[in-house]
Amino acid sequence: MNYKAPGAAEVKLEDKLYWGRFLGGILMGVLTEVLKLYKQTSIIAIIIAALAYIVSAIVIRSLLSPEKRAELGRKLYLSGSGTYAAVWLLSWIMAFNLLEQPLAV
Repeated sequence: MNYKAPGAAEVKLEDKLYWGRFLGGILMGVLTEVLKLYKQTSIIAIIIAALAYIVSAIVIRSLLSPEKRAELGRKLYLSGSGTYAAVWLLSWIMAFNLLEQPLAV
């Protein structure tokens, strides 16, 4: 049952990929704080966030049909990469400030 509202636009695969990376950045930023991935050094957190991005690209690539992979081309790997990094950093900072700092009484 594929109901489509009148006048509704089809969401492109590239847009889904972009917003998935956006949400992935938020998830990784919060996990960086919750799991304290930065306690030894921040480089560890950066490496883990980059590895999560690479693994997500590999998983997405394996789930897509060859036609869709050909359609996306390099966008499969690059679409949303800057957003992922920026949102990861911002959500890590927000989570750190909300979870680490004691509340003023």
